[in-house]
Amino acid sequence: MSEQKLKNKDLNYYYNIARNLLEDFYDCNGKPGWICTPEKFGVTMGLGGAGQGQTFQANYDTLKQYNLKTSLIKANHDPEMSISIFGKDLTMPVMGASVSGVKLSINDIISEDEFYWGLMKGARDFGSIGMVGNTPACPDDLGVTVAGRNDGWGIPIIKPHSQEELIKLFQLAGKLDVIAVGVDLDGVGSQFWNAHGKPLYRKTEKELGELVDCTEKTVIFKGIMTVNDAVKVLDSGAGACYVSNHGGRPMDCGQGVAEVLPDIAKEISGKIPILADGAVRTGFDVLKVLALGADVALIGRPLAMMSVAGGDEAVKLYYEYVKNDLLISMIMTGCDNLQDVTMDILARSKK
Repeated sequence: MSEQKLKNKDLNYYYNIARNLLEDFYDCNGKPGWICTPEKFGVTMGLGGAGQGQTFQANYDTLKQYNLKTSLIKANHDPEMSISIFGKDLTMPVMGASVSGVKLSINDIISEDEFYWGLMKGARDFGSIGMVGNTPACPDDLGVTVAGRNDGWGIPIIKPHSQEELIKLFQLAGKLDVIAVGVDLDGVGSQFWNAHGKPLYRKTEKELGELVDCTEKTVIFKGIMTVNDAVKVLDSGAGACYVSNHGGRPMDCGQGVAEVLPDIAKEISGKIPILADGAVRTGFDVLKVLALGADVALIGRPLAMMSVAGGDEAVKLYYEYVKNDLLISMIMTGCDNLQDVTMDILARSKK
């Protein structure tokens, strides 16, 4: 391939590939007819949400309720957006959300192994951390082992299996020196696992503590949507609280992340890192999520699209796109650093 053609492989190039590959599955951007379509009866939901897709739509709508305030009259300063978390220095407070399920959700377009590699290596090449889930169509330890191949750079977020299985996977993650390991508590509502005869379980506070105690690695609990659950995560000794409704995939008619995030942050901010996803697409969305109380914003479906379309190269390009928008949004709102990013830069829409 010529050098000029290689240079033309920009984000639009990979986005067009993704649209062609995923036209029957849809990404989710909260736009009628494109992306968050209702679940089909008895058929995989693709990348959409459960039922009528209202929970994902709530993510989009509640984040959209907030606008950024322009503030320009002050000394010029290049915003500082780097952050240290989980013992790693990141270029910006943005990471990949936990995603998985190529075979079950998007027709086995690439292998799950390739999918995970693109997400984690692309993130690392940019200066961030990729997360991956697990799926009943593949070995439960796949995300852990792929992270191990990436010199430990990656975070496997595992469905809520039995305690025995989770402890075994946590210990493997420790041997492979992955950055952290987590449990996808909201994955208990997944239809895929029950259909494959692999039960998932809700977890008690005692069981959360057992998981934290079984490893020296940072433990993350995902799927937190209430202050009460956030406090239980804090009390468990976990290393991070991941606010998420799983992109609206397990349950319809739920709350949006931006609706619950401020109250959760008010209760536990400064005590434990808060991660949050929920219809985050651009650097402008990232700034809103940070202002609402997250320490790190997470991006899911767009990075999944990029990994399918172009692997780690495309994933890295998406991070760069988000970084440029975040830089602009910080400049335009008068934020010189992440400490300046508070709810004071937000205006609630009156619509």
